[in-house]
Amino acid sequence: MTLLWELETADTHYSVRRSGASIRLYSNRVFHSQWNPDRPFAGGVWDCLSLPVLYRPVDSIRRVLLLGVGGGAVIRQLQCLCNFTELVAVEIDEQHLTVAEKWFGVDDERVELIHANAIDWLANHDGEPFDLIIDDLFGHSEGEPLRACPLTTHWVEQLQQNLNAEGLLVVNCVNSHELKQALPVFADCGLRHGYRWTLPAYENAIGVLCQQSLQAREWSRQLETTLPGAALQRQARAIIRRPLRF
Repeated sequence: MTLLWELETADTHYSVRRSGASIRLYSNRVFHSQWNPDRPFAGGVWDCLSLPVLYRPVDSIRRVLLLGVGGGAVIRQLQCLCNFTELVAVEIDEQHLTVAEKWFGVDDERVELIHANAIDWLANHDGEPFDLIIDDLFGHSEGEPLRACPLTTHWVEQLQQNLNAEGLLVVNCVNSHELKQALPVFADCGLRHGYRWTLPAYENAIGVLCQQSLQAREWSRQLETTLPGAALQRQARAIIRRPLRF
């Protein structure tokens, strides 16, 4: 692996490395994000954050909110999947935004990168609801990823209140237990339909939630018409998708 860039601050060591055609971001040894323009969907946990957008007609996803940017791989993937008109991406770590622009190629006039605490930003947001909200708020402790904002009723209510009635909420959890523990909270906030997405190589469990029903057949149909090539479609179908039991 080739080191492309690194920076040491008071509490964080950042590095960007190249492995083949892939660009990877590490923070304090935590593998945060990866982007390969030749393989935009390569079996990483980022696939589970972007590909759920296909539960809805891609033309209906106009406004997107991404809480937690990492290196920006999810932004690059969404550019491949839907023709959004506005994507607001909020990130507390300014270095991550620099990496997204310089190394991951996030250069799109439709994308607004905001350096802010996403929890505070959402609490103060007063604007139109979003068609897709992705909550990927993670920090790290002793080299291990850790959710930055617990899935409390207060937090989930804020997410739901900024989501369109048919919009999708995608939440990255440390593991399946964390997601399962939050199901009553989602249900109480009106998000009673959903799927759990997982990959064998990762402990993460991604909750895909909505106030309206989600249809696996619709996701599959949209996959076939949106992602070109059988190899990419096989990669996407390898993700384990199970209905959530509320």
